Amino acid sequence: MQSHTTLHLYKQNFRFSAAHFLIFDAHRAERLHGHNYQVEVELRGEQFNHQSGYYIEFKEIKKIIRDRLARWNETVLMPARNEEMKFATHGTTLEIIFRERRYAFPVSEVVLLPTNNTSVEHLSRILAEDLMGLLNAYGVQTIRVQVEETQGQAASCTLTRKSRVVDP
Repeated sequence: MQSHTTLHLYKQNFRFSAAHFLIFDAHRAERLHGHNYQVEVELRGEQFNHQSGYYIEFKEIKKIIRDRLARWNETVLMPARNEEMKFATHGTTLEIIFRERRYAFPVSEVVLLPTNNTSVEHLSRILAEDLMGLLNAYGVQTIRVQVEETQGQAASCTLTRKSRVVDP
């Protein structure tokens, strides 16, 4: 019989505040605005330690998640892979040009995301990929990350690590 353990982490401090705007099509895009995003993480693995009685110590995992979310907290999120976005650094200032819009922010307050839009769909995928890499040492097989931008409005991404075939 094969057993799996799933940890569900939904803490009040699994949040980040960030500004962004969505690009809908060649003519429409939201205005720059912000959200207080809430994040939920589920981890599944096969390495339940029957001797200790737990899979992974919550304290360790919570720190990894909080540290990862801190990178986006109080920042402006921009899609680095959108063809219409132009970026230029002038000293400590990042100039961003999108269509007729021009923004200037301190470089340290902008996060350029490896995506073409800053939707919760993309944010949940990026966080899931990052956390899967950070949690590799813990034997996590599946991760599900949900990002909620407003209460009742969220997206989630589930990633499963490929099983390793062990030769006899």
